[in-house]
Amino acid sequence: MKFLSNPHTHTVYCDGQNTPEEMVLAAVQKGFTSLGFSGHSYTPFDKSCSMSESGTAAYCREIRTLQGLYRTQIELFLGIEWDYYSEIDREQYDYTIGSVHYIQGESGKYYCVENTPEELDACIKLLCGGDGIELARRYYALVTEMAVKNRPDILGHFDVLKKLNQGGRFFDEESPAYRRIALDAVDAVAETGCICEINTGGVYRGYRSEPYPSPFLLKRMAEKRIPIILSSDAHDPAALDFFLEESLELARSCGFETVRILRDGGFKEVPIG
Repeated sequence: MKFLSNPHTHTVYCDGQNTPEEMVLAAVQKGFTSLGFSGHSYTPFDKSCSMSESGTAAYCREIRTLQGLYRTQIELFLGIEWDYYSEIDREQYDYTIGSVHYIQGESGKYYCVENTPEELDACIKLLCGGDGIELARRYYALVTEMAVKNRPDILGHFDVLKKLNQGGRFFDEESPAYRRIALDAVDAVAETGCICEINTGGVYRGYRSEPYPSPFLLKRMAEKRIPIILSSDAHDPAALDFFLEESLELARSCGFETVRILRDGGFKEVPIG
């Protein structure tokens, strides 16, 4: 099947490069049947990526306006990427993506796990006693809590912790200890009904050669019958359909027979084929 939908899209309202309408027009040109917007939720300490409070209101108004303007060309959805450390009124949105981007230290300082190697290194040294496996333990505890407590529709970039870990710089992704922590998180998420995304953003930006989550996690998700959806975490038009067809093949190879897609006002299950 040709996959022409994406639920994870950012714009100039947060850290994206283009306006919502520019992203809509690009999606229409690519032949998309649907497009979901997912601006970063207002997070008070995050001044670089999250939407402001006033910006969030403007974002909601603009996406609702675009839904009407382009209703005959593409189905648009108003979503939000809901950070673990922020609060939202989920009734405003068509769907939510729950994501963990930060770990808070005992001093109150927040460390982003996917920003720079230097920030991640400081997080490991100051919060985790220099132990990368302890970092993983803390990160996946937050991912689990996000899913169990908040029940977002989609759980975002499940193992984004590996983004800066190319070559095992901070922890060994093959180690039994790391895999046990990550797989336990999958098992906990399976009880929540959340959809997990196969997110190609790290590949598009050159950090990794495979999407989030890693194949060993996708195989467990398939065993646990966790539904999946494909996303490119697009911050510019070229990324909208990036690596989605390859992700379909990855999903198939890991044991999935269906994926979810934004369609007819919600999430529809469709066969991979």
